[in-house]
Amino acid sequence: MAVLFGWTYFFGPSPAEQEKQQQSAETSAPAPSASPAEQAVTAPAPPPTAASQESNPDRTITIRSHLYEAKIDAKGAVATSWIILKDKNPYGEREVYGDGSTKSERKPVQLISERAREARNLPFAIVSGDAAVDSVANGVTYRVSEPGDMVELAAGEERKIDFTVSGPDGVEVVKSFTFRGDSYISDLALTVSKGGAAVPNVKLAVGASIGDHAINNHNFYHIESETVAAVGGHIIRHQGYYSFEFDANNQASLRDEGAVDWAGVSDAYFAMVAIPAVQTQGVEYSSFKYEHQTVKPFFDGIFSWILRTEKTSETRHLTTAYVPVTSDGTVTKIFTGTKDYFLLSELNESLSASVGREIDIEDLINFSNYRVIRYITKPLSVPILYSLNFLNGFTHNYGVAIIVFTFFFYSLLFPLRWSQSKSFKKAAGNAPKMKEIQDKIKALQKKGVSMEAPEMRQLQMEQLKLTKDALPIGGCLPMLLQFPLLIAFYTAVTVSLAIRQADFLWLPDLSAGDPYHVLEFAFAASMVLAMKFTPTSPTVTPEQQMQQKIMMYLMPAMMLWIMWQAPSGLLVYWFFGNIVSFGQQLVINRLNKTPEPAKQEIVDAVPKNAKKVK
Repeated sequence: MAVLFGWTYFFGPSPAEQEKQQQSAETSAPAPSASPAEQAVTAPAPPPTAASQESNPDRTITIRSHLYEAKIDAKGAVATSWIILKDKNPYGEREVYGDGSTKSERKPVQLISERAREARNLPFAIVSGDAAVDSVANGVTYRVSEPGDMVELAAGEERKIDFTVSGPDGVEVVKSFTFRGDSYISDLALTVSKGGAAVPNVKLAVGASIGDHAINNHNFYHIESETVAAVGGHIIRHQGYYSFEFDANNQASLRDEGAVDWAGVSDAYFAMVAIPAVQTQGVEYSSFKYEHQTVKPFFDGIFSWILRTEKTSETRHLTTAYVPVTSDGTVTKIFTGTKDYFLLSELNESLSASVGREIDIEDLINFSNYRVIRYITKPLSVPILYSLNFLNGFTHNYGVAIIVFTFFFYSLLFPLRWSQSKSFKKAAGNAPKMKEIQDKIKALQKKGVSMEAPEMRQLQMEQLKLTKDALPIGGCLPMLLQFPLLIAFYTAVTVSLAIRQADFLWLPDLSAGDPYHVLEFAFAASMVLAMKFTPTSPTVTPEQQMQQKIMMYLMPAMMLWIMWQAPSGLLVYWFFGNIVSFGQQLVINRLNKTPEPAKQEIVDAVPKNAKKVK
């Protein structure tokens, strides 16, 4: 029950309650004033004057390297497409594809959604709060320094492309991009002036909703895009479906105060982040809620799967971060790539050297939304990532690597499991004596004997001695040690880019749920088997025996509900761990078997080697 209530607590109220609270807030609270972030989403840019449009051709510049392919529209100098082709880390490179890809159908990892393109809610738009500046910066076609529409970058090559525009009132905007052929880091030097003076308080749009848009439907494990920022020394995340309070127009905004080291938008595996040259103050976010018709019908939980009630649409959000940047031509670093731990940890040093302050961009990875838990999960998850990567070098399959890792870990726990068995067996042997003492205490209480009486104190001492003789904590220790590792392993499986789309047996993707749900039921069945043969606390009364039987079947059923659609890599670990535990317990039960007294045997004649007993 603690697990159940804890699960409910961390996931917040149900969607129905959220909708009720939202409607209550909309009817009772006055409409908030529009922030710059809201204005960027709700108000389209005013049409530019004829003088500002000039004769710059409307072009799209494509920049392609072996790692990515980006397209920058000359109108607004914004990104209309960004496809990640490969993941590159210190251990090598490998191709990446969109969610749901098969060997016969490869989907691209397109980071910019079709809905964002339709709304022109695109990366590198500018919000300054000055309508004249924003109109020119976002609504006019820029002059491009690159003569061709295609830029091919070889490894080690970089190319600078200038986008320049001018308009009425002396507005001038220059966006100078520098792209590199073998790096996910690009530079953006932004110059915004009006009447010859630099425009203050300029914000750069990152988003909307950067992530893998091949995902058919989102769930707790395939999350929708979220904002993520390092503000005031903390990592802050906002997801559209629970962080924002939407108005009657399905729009919302937020602001985080504090010194901004970096901010952007990401999903579980891909991100776009702006890293200002100097720390800026405060970052704003906007979100727009809309209904999306999905490509394929889906079941959103175990009950809908049982009842066969499919959904054909889901609520989605266009979520954007507005990062304060300098507008005097100083370079802002832009990271657009994979959230590979080995890649990000390597980038920390170079990015820190570039901006002159410590940058921990590896915290883009969601080791936990809660800082206290993150202090535990991150130090445990990172060694697991290294271990699985090392084992995969030998097995060449992450499913096999998970099984080998599980076997090694449970082998280390074998001595503790042995101790657990002895502890519970000793407690079970003391159970009749404990019940006898309890009955004596109850009988004396009925006679009115005080608990301070000598005979009562003697019985209490005997009870305490029996309890100390077999401490329950000794039997629970293996379970307590497994629990933090289980959380850390769950975290490692859900954040590891290498496990994403790694196949094993019938499982096409170890970071996603079993498409046939065989593993979920096998896991629940193995849990029943492991619990049945694992020694438990001794039961004295029929009520306690009934409680243990109920828990033996209720706990697996509850875990089946909780772990439905969980990453199959995690279920492989837990399922195989249950099988190993079951095998270990059979060995322990055989070795720790209680010796039975010799039985009497009737024979026709006395054996020759029989000894005479006096």
